[in-house]
Amino acid sequence: FGRMPPVPPATRRATHCADETGITSLTMETFEGSSAGAAIEPGVAAAATGSRAGRLAMLTVLGALSAFGPLSMDMYLPSTPTIAASLHASQSLVQLTLSGCLAGLAVGQLVAGPVSDGMGRRKPLLAGLVAFAVLSVACAAAPDIATLIVFRFLQGMAGAVGVVLS
Repeated sequence: FGRMPPVPPATRRATHCADETGITSLTMETFEGSSAGAAIEPGVAAAATGSRAGRLAMLTVLGALSAFGPLSMDMYLPSTPTIAASLHASQSLVQLTLSGCLAGLAVGQLVAGPVSDGMGRRKPLLAGLVAFAVLSVACAAAPDIATLIVFRFLQGMAGAVGVVLS
């Protein structure tokens, strides 16, 4: 294993700064062709650092995104007897849809992280939101229990995108 060459001092500089509350933070400045900060969109940065209403809106959006996975489980549990009756399936098969959703949440987290590293956060997040909505409708219209299990797995994967990227 070789050692990585040090970054030349001309390409980076660390500075200390203090805000009006006296809290000191360390910031890193980059120069000439650096991609640092390129993934931050101006509207997102303004909402995160701007007014109180902008920060509250950002907090609400991030909270909603991280709630998709848990909500897809908690809102579903009371309806398992009705699902078993309407799809003419055993209770154990209906419980398998819950396991499928949990497995989808786990696999989706493994997939969404590297995808967002390569593509950024916006496109995978929007694709995950659309997929979650479409798969929710597909779960409601599933004709049999096997189809519902597959849709619930895919729904879990789509819900994991919001959990990972928020």
